[in-house]
Amino acid sequence: MTDAAEPSSPTSTSRRFVFTTTEADAVALQALLKPADRGWRSLLGYAFALPPLVIVSWLTRDAEWPVWFASFGIAGLAAWQLSRFTLKAERSRAARRHPIGAAQVDYADGRFEGTIGNVRIDATVSPGARIETDADHVFVVVDGRPAIILPRSTFADRADMDGFARTLRGLAGTN
Repeated sequence: MTDAAEPSSPTSTSRRFVFTTTEADAVALQALLKPADRGWRSLLGYAFALPPLVIVSWLTRDAEWPVWFASFGIAGLAAWQLSRFTLKAERSRAARRHPIGAAQVDYADGRFEGTIGNVRIDATVSPGARIETDADHVFVVVDGRPAIILPRSTFADRADMDGFARTLRGLAGTN
């Protein structure tokens, strides 16, 4: 995910982040922003498979077992493909909402400036900003501006990432 990073202590007031965000990073942010939407994925296969399987079962009720078995296989394969298409559409939608691509972002005293995937970033972390983390990212969402996704690989180590996130949360007033 990263091309390079300038190591720095989490308490420093100036840093430069050089990295690349991917569609997977945007999906990770989307999962954090809307955690209630995550449960429906477990039902996706059933939602797409059960209606055609019921129809196949009704249409093949007098058929021999090979026809019945093949019909269920085709309906299952079609449901699997439809599930994959739906999940791909979700990833693409997340990538459109959040800038992805090569990035260079400078941070100084609570302000981020730079570009992420040719999208200009100029955001100040102030009270009300949303700072989220997961095992591999620090996410900064400020007043509806494009989110800043900082992959873990842009930091010296996990402690550096956590320290930087704590610093941002302090500025945002969300310790």
